[in-house]
Amino acid sequence: MDIKCKNCGQMIDENDKYCKYCGYLIPQKEEEIPLSRQALDDKVQELKATIYEEDIVDSKLWPLEDLKVKREGDRNSLYSKSIMYTILSFLLAIVFLVGAIIAKVLIPIDIVAFICLFIFMLAMLTCFGFTLERYYNSQGIKRLQDNQISIRKYGFKKPAEVLIDGHVFEIIIDKPCPICEGDIIGDLHIEKIEKKVVVVCNINRKHIYSIDEMQFVTALKTGKIEIVNNK
Repeated sequence: MDIKCKNCGQMIDENDKYCKYCGYLIPQKEEEIPLSRQALDDKVQELKATIYEEDIVDSKLWPLEDLKVKREGDRNSLYSKSIMYTILSFLLAIVFLVGAIIAKVLIPIDIVAFICLFIFMLAMLTCFGFTLERYYNSQGIKRLQDNQISIRKYGFKKPAEVLIDGHVFEIIIDKPCPICEGDIIGDLHIEKIEKKVVVVCNINRKHIYSIDEMQFVTALKTGKIEIVNNK
């Protein structure tokens, strides 16, 4: 394929390194080097920027028909169950602690005593961690407010939930980010930023949509939002 020399204007072959008429050095196309896994991870981290209030103001509304909810149950029942799990896991942690002490004192063989002590202590720490997780989960259930979307830490995830007439619903988004392009397409989650509810891309936090909280609650009450089964 022929191209025009930028220096003299004569037509030359695009693969030529020099213009055969004036000797001008032809700029060569740089080959695209695929990103390494580390470079790709670094790029992703750069895109996970802090979201500011001005980023939310100009964001589009997320269509309510692309949201689903899952009924989690009655808030009082969920709270009572979480409190019960908190107490049981705490008592179990105490039992394992006592077991560790007994193993250390009563088992005469040092290596066996050490193994039993290690197992009991590991089980105790696990139960204690579960106790803390259940406790904070209980407090999160207690703080839910009627007709408002809340982000509650639940185990290793932070689901968006709404409390309506004493019933807790988890909001679900199962669509990929519509703004992402190329090979990397992020999934979405819901956050509350500056008391505003937003849909945020997990890859690029500048990909933001807003949710009108009042419209969402009204649509859920009137049956315009799909309620999926709690499996």
